[in-house]
Amino acid sequence: MTTIHHAKVDPSNLGGLILQALPDQGCVEVQRDVPGKEHAWHEHKVDETIVVLGGSLKFYWNEGERICFPGDVIELPAGSPHGSQALDEGATYLIAFHALAV
Repeated sequence: MTTIHHAKVDPSNLGGLILQALPDQGCVEVQRDVPGKEHAWHEHKVDETIVVLGGSLKFYWNEGERICFPGDVIELPAGSPHGSQALDEGATYLIAFHALAV
């Protein structure tokens, strides 16, 4: 089930977030979306965790939608349909390809 943590992480500690998000082997992605950029409904074959670093993002999934701000954490189990749209100031976020312990 897709979850959005109500507890926030500190997005100003980017180095710490990246180190926490890195798997034993592999990478993380940092994504920047211009205002209005939408990633329409889709799903992934692997778990993902998204940490909003800057701006704001309307995130939607089967159970609803939520506006996410810096520090919000979104956990997406593999196969979870979802989408997002960057709001007025755009959005920057980190994507880890596994669940994070936050």
